[in-house]
Order: sequence, then C-alpha cells, then structure tokens
Amino acid sequence: MRTLIRLFGFGLILAGLLVGGLALYQNRQHDEAYGRAQRDLRAQLAHPPTGHDEPAVATARPRTRTRPDPGDGTALAVLRIPKFGAAYHPVIVEGVTPDDLTEGPGHYPGSAMPGEVGNFAVAGHRTGWGEPFRWLNTLVRGDALVVAWRGRTYTYRVTGTRTVEPTDVGVVLPVPNRPGVTPDRARITLTTCADRDPLTRAYTHRLIVWGELDRP
Repeated sequence: MRTLIRLFGFGLILAGLLVGGLALYQNRQHDEAYGRAQRDLRAQLAHPPTGHDEPAVATARPRTRTRPDPGDGTALAVLRIPKFGAAYHPVIVEGVTPDDLTEGPGHYPGSAMPGEVGNFAVAGHRTGWGEPFRWLNTLVRGDALVVAWRGRTYTYRVTGTRTVEPTDVGVVLPVPNRPGVTPDRARITLTTCADRDPLTRAYTHRLIVWGELDRP
C-alpha cells in the first residue's frame, strides 16, 4: 500500500510538471507569434497605403466621420505609455476578435479614431500573447497615454479606472456609461482582464482605464 501511495504521489508530481511545462511551452509560442505579428504590423505602418484622408483633430464640437474604418486586423496606430518605459510601444490593430488580439491591442470598430471627439476604445491581453496590458492596473490619474497615428501624436491623460463585469459594455460608449449622450471631447478607454479570482483563478471581471485628450 505504501508503495502504491508513493507511486501515486510521484505520478501526480510528474503530471503537474508536464502540465506546467506544456503551459510554459504554449506561452512561449504565443509570445513568439505575437512578436512576429508586431513586426509585420510595424512594417505595415512604415509603408501605409496612399489615398487616405487627413486625420481628424479633436475640436470643441463633435464631428461626423466621413471615412470608413480600416479593415480588421490591419495596423492602425502605436500606443506608448511613458510609465511603462521606452521599450513599450505596441502596434494597435483594427478589431477586437480573439484573432486580432493575438497580434496586439485592438481598436473597437466604430469607436472614435485617435484625436477625434468621441471615445477611442482599445482592448488588450493582460496575460499571454505579449501581455501588452499586463501593467494597466498600475496606472493612476494624470498618467500619459500617447497614441501615434498617421504622423501625428495625441497625448491623453488618465482620468480614472474601474473594475466592471464583462457584460458592462457601456464603458466604451462615446461618453462612457451615458448612452445616447453626444460626445463633447476626445476620450480614450483601455480595457483588459482584471486580477484573477483568488478562489477560481479565473478572470471574471474587466479592468477599465479612462482618459481624455490633453489640451496644450
């Protein structure tokens, strides 16, 4: 009996090591795929297609968008958060499907573009696939969120954070949590997973960071 217990315990340890090793291997593969995708996206930004309209600059009054959104999965802009260091500059893609988010933070289709009156909303992974939003929980009011888009740079300042249910889609409205209200300024919203539940170890909530365009 003792021998069987020892063998059973050894088997559990071996299984745990195998599962942990497989998880590490998969994470490495995901991170490598993310790195390749980011390099491809930077190449897209370095050689953009011609014929696009000039970017819209935030004004005192909302403007109507006169051009379509870019195609899903295409390179859109570069996000810099000075608090995260000079090496932090992920390319934002258009779209928030699971496939889109394996390549980089994703812009919610239909939300405002950088610098536009409205809400420039972006989702990103907290863990895995490059972990672009891993440290989003460290941001505080006043921190800079810098978006480079079509030759221009837009600096937003964090105005607040909140943890919400995954079903709380009002956080990415043109005026967050105020349906039907006409936007009067340029905003940014970053969304990602909140901390794991201590009991289930699952990501059950979403972390939201809001900001507004910094006026010179």
